[in-house]
Amino acid sequence: MNPWRILKIKPLYRALMKARWVGGRCTMRLCHALWGVKGKRVFFSSFIGRDYSDSPARICEALHALRPDAELVWQLRRPEDAPDYVRVVRPRSLSALWAISTSRCLVDNFNRQHYMLKFDDQKYVQTWHGDRGFKKMLFDMEDGQFFPDGGQMDLAVSGSDFGTKNYRSAFRYAGEVMQTGMPRNDALLAKDPGAIAAIRRRLGLAAGERVLLYAPTFRDGNMGDAQPAGFDIARALDVLEAATGARWRCLTRAHSQNARVAGAQDARVRDVTDWPETAELLLCTDLLITDYSSTAGDYVLLDRPVILYQPDLDAFVDSNRQMYFDLRSCPYPRAETQARLMELLDDIDALIPACAEVRRFYGVTETGHAARDVAEWIAGILE
Repeated sequence: MNPWRILKIKPLYRALMKARWVGGRCTMRLCHALWGVKGKRVFFSSFIGRDYSDSPARICEALHALRPDAELVWQLRRPEDAPDYVRVVRPRSLSALWAISTSRCLVDNFNRQHYMLKFDDQKYVQTWHGDRGFKKMLFDMEDGQFFPDGGQMDLAVSGSDFGTKNYRSAFRYAGEVMQTGMPRNDALLAKDPGAIAAIRRRLGLAAGERVLLYAPTFRDGNMGDAQPAGFDIARALDVLEAATGARWRCLTRAHSQNARVAGAQDARVRDVTDWPETAELLLCTDLLITDYSSTAGDYVLLDRPVILYQPDLDAFVDSNRQMYFDLRSCPYPRAETQARLMELLDDIDALIPACAEVRRFYGVTETGHAARDVAEWIAGILE
């Protein structure tokens, strides 16, 4: 059992959360009253400061190119990950609260902490981290909870009709949506051969070696631990090599709430859970296998085969999360048994036409210049 679940039912936990609410809000009000808002300061956060990544990183780079005079602040665990033109503060620190309270614009890909304020002279841009996810989120998942984002956002960033609809329901957001794409996906549409070759070199991939990326999502029961491999990865690589006549490697990437993917004892398998940019891995991938991860909705932009392997579908839905649509009738290629998975692996080229069907299913509107579009919007509100 997750010990945090036990802690959360205790009066001490509730008291600590109340103190955090009062303390956080008082600190933010004090910072804003004393220092005001700096007209060229923009605060960025990706996964609550886990790393310099995802759509906020792409927006930051585009904004720096457009407005090199802007003051760009990030909350990050590892300051060395940020470009040299970025100022770094420690996540969830007083410095971070000060920077948030005094920035003209806030850019985030995660829902804010419950005590967070946004002042009238600030703007808040929400990119989220999964435009085409399967699992219900925020108010769609827990109607009785408090999520402040929808009432604070000034711009939502979307890459599909599906993503925009989720902003309306999950965030209860009625404001402006920029539906020109997810900035993190611009690279997937560009498919720059030079960039792909450089990423492959960093990953240590040999010339001609093809890549299977296995990226499962977390389960509530193993948060913080290793995510077991859901199928025989070595056997899957054998099937792929026999079917294609090429050498194959498997990169395994656990969800951010898991430590790694476990159970693959083969020299051809490498865990890349710590790799900061999922888009870089997708660019080098020839076949994606996931279960309930929104990476599948991004990967179809490349017109390469993807398989949803969901042997625990009924149990997952019952114990973890409700879904936005019926997975058994969606256009993704799927397998619920290892035998069916191996059948699909025997002819992966036959899976490629499903990518266009999936894009139509979501109403994808990716343009490849989303980062620039958002950066121009932010530049327009800075001094």
